[in-house]
Amino acid sequence: MPEIIEVEFHSKYLSDFQLSRLVQASLRKYTVAITAFISDAVIIEDRCLGVFFDHLQDDEEYRIANGGIICTTKIQRAWKEGRFWLLETGEGNYIVGSFKRGGGRLSFLKLLRSCDRLESED
Repeated sequence: MPEIIEVEFHSKYLSDFQLSRLVQASLRKYTVAITAFISDAVIIEDRCLGVFFDHLQDDEEYRIANGGIICTTKIQRAWKEGRFWLLETGEGNYIVGSFKRGGGRLSFLKLLRSCDRLESED
C-alpha cells in the first residue's frame, strides 16, 4: 500500500519572497518553452504539486486562473538553469520558483537521489 502523504495549503497567497522568486524566474530566458511557474513545490510520487502561475493552455476556452493548485504528470527529467530548477513532464516544462516550507526541498532531493540510483544501475 502506498504511503499516505497529507499536504495542506492554508492559502494561495504568496509571501514577498515567493513572489520575488517568481518574478526573477519569469525574467530569465530558458532553453525550453515554459508551461508554467510553480511556487510552494513539493514532490509526491514523481509528480510536482504546488501553486502555479502563467500556465499555458492549448484550449483557448479553458483558462486556469493564476494561483491555482497544480499536480503535474510524472516528472521525466529535472535540471537546473541559473538559479532555478526545471521539471520536464509529459505535459510540458515547469519552473520551480520556490519549494514548500517544511519538506518541499527535501522531497525534491529525494526524487533526485532516486533518479541518480536508477541511472547508476543502467
